[in-house]
Amino acid sequence: MNDGYESFESDFNIFSNKISFLMESRNKEEIIKIVKEKHKSEIRDDVDKEHKKDDLIIWNAIYSREIIRSGISKKYLHTIYNKFYRKIKETNNISNLQTIEMEMINEYMDLLINDIEITDSFTANKLLQAVHLNIENHTSLEMICNNLNISVGYASTCFKRYKGISIMKYLREIKIERAKTLLLSSEKSILEISILLGFHDQSHFTNTFKKVVGISPSEFRNKNYSI
Repeated sequence: MNDGYESFESDFNIFSNKISFLMESRNKEEIIKIVKEKHKSEIRDDVDKEHKKDDLIIWNAIYSREIIRSGISKKYLHTIYNKFYRKIKETNNISNLQTIEMEMINEYMDLLINDIEITDSFTANKLLQAVHLNIENHTSLEMICNNLNISVGYASTCFKRYKGISIMKYLREIKIERAKTLLLSSEKSILEISILLGFHDQSHFTNTFKKVVGISPSEFRNKNYSI
């Protein structure tokens, strides 16, 4: 397979329309598959870490541009963009840079897939953006509401009115979606994923995952994961 490094000193996928099409079609799984194959080539070819860092800075801009094109406010995007920009600049190990790339795919594509803009409800829109931005940092609903200067009761009522689902159920569903991505795109253990996403313990995570997906996290990974 031609991995592109013979033609380009940087990631040849940057010059391909395929990734752009997959972003537009919200096909995160296929993007992950392509990037995992690329990572194998990078290790095999001992790709220069400075080239990799430059590539990721470009990808950070590409993903951001797609988010903006889809109508998500720049006000909330800059937090994510700046976070990844700093992480890329501070990292000097190929393996860690590859991990950052997977994190970028997860976070940016989840924003696109979950369509977090609600134009006719300022409060619901703020809540959606906040829960997505804080999915992996254990910020409670109470803290989110305090930051938005609204009560939990008002937030819950407003969210249910505009989304047709309780905010807690929605949060559980997006956590499970993130868990599915982490199971397929990382080597994190099930315990690590449960802690990262703020579940009480591994058993709570496993039971919740099985209730939503129909199979356990380990069964899901074994069925779908290929290195």
